[in-house]
Amino acid sequence: MKNGHVRKIMIIGTNVMNLYSHRLELISRLQSLGYHVIVVCPDRGDADRLRHLGCTVDSIDFDSRGKNPVHDLQLLKAIKKIIRAERPDLVYTFYTKTNIYGGLAARSLGVPYIENITGLGSGIARGGLLSKVMMKLYMAAIGKASYVYFQNKRDLGFFRSHGIDPKVCHLLPGSGVSLHRFYPLPYPDEKPATFSFISRILDEKGINEYLEAAKIIRETHPDTRFLVVGPCASASHLAKIKEYEKHGIISYHPQSSDIRPFLEMSHCNVFPSYYAEGMANILLESAACGRPVITTSMPGCGETVDDGKTGFIVKPRNVGDLVKQIEKILLMTNEQRKAMGMKGRKKMEKEFNREIVTEAYIDATEKILGPAPVHKSSQRQNAKPKSRESNLPKKPRRKSQVYNK
Repeated sequence: MKNGHVRKIMIIGTNVMNLYSHRLELISRLQSLGYHVIVVCPDRGDADRLRHLGCTVDSIDFDSRGKNPVHDLQLLKAIKKIIRAERPDLVYTFYTKTNIYGGLAARSLGVPYIENITGLGSGIARGGLLSKVMMKLYMAAIGKASYVYFQNKRDLGFFRSHGIDPKVCHLLPGSGVSLHRFYPLPYPDEKPATFSFISRILDEKGINEYLEAAKIIRETHPDTRFLVVGPCASASHLAKIKEYEKHGIISYHPQSSDIRPFLEMSHCNVFPSYYAEGMANILLESAACGRPVITTSMPGCGETVDDGKTGFIVKPRNVGDLVKQIEKILLMTNEQRKAMGMKGRKKMEKEFNREIVTEAYIDATEKILGPAPVHKSSQRQNAKPKSRESNLPKKPRRKSQVYNK
């Protein structure tokens, strides 16, 4: 605080659950250093999670996947109005749409801002006219950013090829993983062997390949269980999943705010994504819980695995290769699977600890604004998430609610 002014950090995102799940440690660290945190995102009845942490929440209503230019212009105006009213000292933006319009708003008002490229998303990755328009807007949005964080080298290279200033570019290990919340879970008994797919149900996340692989595996290993966990907005996808469930191939769990009970049931997590991921959080969380993972060589996925040591890497959109890697897990002893999972945990501790990401933001913030209101060296030991939910290791309750990955 200087001359009575409380420094304000504004965080702009697409939904409460993602910000709470992936930015809780950052919010708590900022608060411990004397900053007031303002969160701008849609409030769908869950914003009290953030208010209970001491955040101000300004709600904006928009569709993160919408393509209506009129609605996008309204979003830009809404963000500018909030920035004018709140007068933040610094703005953080996350996710494609809020990176673009949050960045444009902050730039136009002369407020310093930091952007985080959490993946290219399908709109840009697919190419075509929409991709070109989005990239023009994106480059305008990040044109005056103080820092632009990337979660994988592919995305960094892509933006460099479009002319981004390399001086503002920095690589982070995704969003990192909370090693306190995602801790080694008890490993299940050897049988029945259980695999899990935990994600939004989208083609690009590899759901079709997972379902087909499950069908093939169960023909020769009929006792093997396959879980599908996550929300499904597509009627055709839901019908297909229900059909597979009807024939006993998979077990579907549409919603969960806590994925740990499903990881505790699993011998291995399978995520055959070919989506333009930033860094796949489900892979970080699975490995942190001591589970082997099977995923693709796609950027944002392959970096999370030491192939053959912490899990297996498969070719994208290749059911045969996926079946082959699942069979490798089935042929391993339970002790071998468990050991593989614990190697993944050690990898997370060394390379993907969320504290790495949090401290990068704190250092960047001090370079932009000067020293924190409270000296960080005196607060580092006490910077724990101010959540009403315990972050200490404990066995999770098996309760399904809502989950959005």
